[in-house]
Parts: sequence; structure tokens; C-alpha cells
Amino acid sequence: MISSIYDPLGFVAPFHLSAKILLQNLCRKQLGWDDLIPEEDLIRWKSWLEELPRLEQFAIDRFFKPPNFGDIISCQLHHFSDASQVAYGAISYLRLINSRQEVHCSFVMGKSRLSPLKPVTIPRMELSAAVLSTRLDRIHQEVEFPIDDSFYWTDSTCVLRYIANSERRYKTFVANRVAAIREQSIPCQWHYVGTKMNPADDASRGLSTEAITRSN
Repeated sequence: MISSIYDPLGFVAPFHLSAKILLQNLCRKQLGWDDLIPEEDLIRWKSWLEELPRLEQFAIDRFFKPPNFGDIISCQLHHFSDASQVAYGAISYLRLINSRQEVHCSFVMGKSRLSPLKPVTIPRMELSAAVLSTRLDRIHQEVEFPIDDSFYWTDSTCVLRYIANSERRYKTFVANRVAAIREQSIPCQWHYVGTKMNPADDASRGLSTEAITRSN
């Protein structure tokens, strides 16, 4: 049922994440595919299923460039990443500025990933989210507008220090991910954003259908 949701651009990834977290918790309990799940998990599952039809109320404007927006003088991609103990995610937005200095931002794509079954520290999870963020930058090849620049945003100062430091040698986990980040981006593209202002927070923690349809 969870795998049957077709959402390649991640419009409802925060809602989908809630079900994936539940499935992962059942795997942690080492249940077989034919085993009955515990009552508390069954209640959570039925609650998620009841919410699923409400996604019909969800709508999003798919125009990157609004009608009558005029000539574009600046086109940027902004990627946000975030992590929690249960998941990590990244979200990309297209930011346009016209000749009248009007700004329009559009949701382009989002991704959400579960944390590994083996516990990983939050800084390492944030680093994995940053890697995912750089992978989303490949969408500039698909957008019809010429992209002037890409910006990356994270609320993890640890990640920013990892990326900026080119002298210190890190352990394999960190070193591999820092290398992947620096392969797709340069340190000056990375910036800090406060947790409350980071939209990727939803991709790492999950949302109900009500919250998704109500949110802008």
C-alpha cells in the first residue's frame, strides 16, 4: 500500500513519510510479513489510511512562471535540507525575478528518506540530507529557464563547518559525504537558515493531510 503511492516530485512526501516510519518500526520489531502487528501500530496504520483520501483536497500551482510575469532577469534554484532522528529530506524551489523586481517562488521537487535502522547521529543525518540536496540540483537540466545560480540552505552549523573545512581529515562516513557535496557544489553556495524558517523540516518529520492541504 505504501509503495503504491505515485509521487515522483515529492508533493506529499511529508505525509508519505509517516507511513514509511511505521513500516520501519515494524521491521525493527522483527515481525514477519504474515505476523499480526501490535494494536498500537494497527491504530496508527488505520488512522493513516483514513487520512489518505483527503489528499484529493491537495492542490498546487504548477506554473513556474505566472501569467503576465514579464521578462525574467534572474532565475535561481534554492535547495533546503534538514534531518531528524527518524528521517532526512531536501526541498527545492525556483526563484524568479522580473524586470519590475517582483519575486515569484515555486516548489519544484522534494525528497524524504528514512534514517538507517542502525542509529546515526543527527550531524551525520544532516550531512546525508545535504548530499540529497546537492543531488536535487540536477533538476536545472530539466527546467526550461536558464539557471543563474544555485543556493543551498541548512540549519546545521556542523554541516557548514564540514563543507568549509578542506584541511582536516574526517572519518570515512563524513569524508565520503563531504566529497559528494563538494563534487556538486562549492562552499560559498552554502548558507545557514534558522530551523523555524527551514521548509525541509516537514520532509524530515512528516505532516498530516490536514497540515499539508492547509500549508502554503
